[in-house]
Amino acid sequence: MTALVCGRQRLLTATLAVAGILATAIPGGASAAPSPLATPGAVAAKTCATTYTAVANDSWWKISTKVKVTVKELLAANNARTSTMILIGDVLCLPKSAVTKEQARGLSLKPPVKRHTKAASEKVIREIWPDHLEDKAVAIARRESKLNAASWNWCCIGLFQVNWWSHRSWLKGEGITQPEQLLNARTNAEVGWMIYKRASGWGPWE
Repeated sequence: MTALVCGRQRLLTATLAVAGILATAIPGGASAAPSPLATPGAVAAKTCATTYTAVANDSWWKISTKVKVTVKELLAANNARTSTMILIGDVLCLPKSAVTKEQARGLSLKPPVKRHTKAASEKVIREIWPDHLEDKAVAIARRESKLNAASWNWCCIGLFQVNWWSHRSWLKGEGITQPEQLLNARTNAEVGWMIYKRASGWGPWE
């Protein structure tokens, strides 16, 4: 009986030792730092301007090819390694330079119901932006859109040429769910001010 117990103890000890070695040696083992993509629907969706949801047979290389970035850029955006596993449903963060199929098609907007004159657009900007910033804000809007609130291209909209693809994720929380809303001079000026505060400066327009 004693010999049987001792044998079981030796077997258990050996098993635990092997498990410990494997956990240390294998990336993602018990002692390794948890992968940021360990579960589907990772936190990337909450922190990135543009995201990609993994589908069957995806790999870092395939995804990087789809969105026209390098594998290195994609890994860096997700704090990942080439050995990091991607599961179906994982939400990956895309680098700013990424181009999705939707972005490649470009925006297609309905014309605004109300159009603002240049003078009216400038007045709106000065009403919304703080006094010590309004002159530069007007100058940027004049450079970006010629103070034409209804201007837009494949990515950017309105007075401050707000990049819809980069900002749409957090704009939803502000009640802006359609790009056409940014054709309104007041809405665009308010969003421009929000972007300034989020970036702590003029970086988005430099």
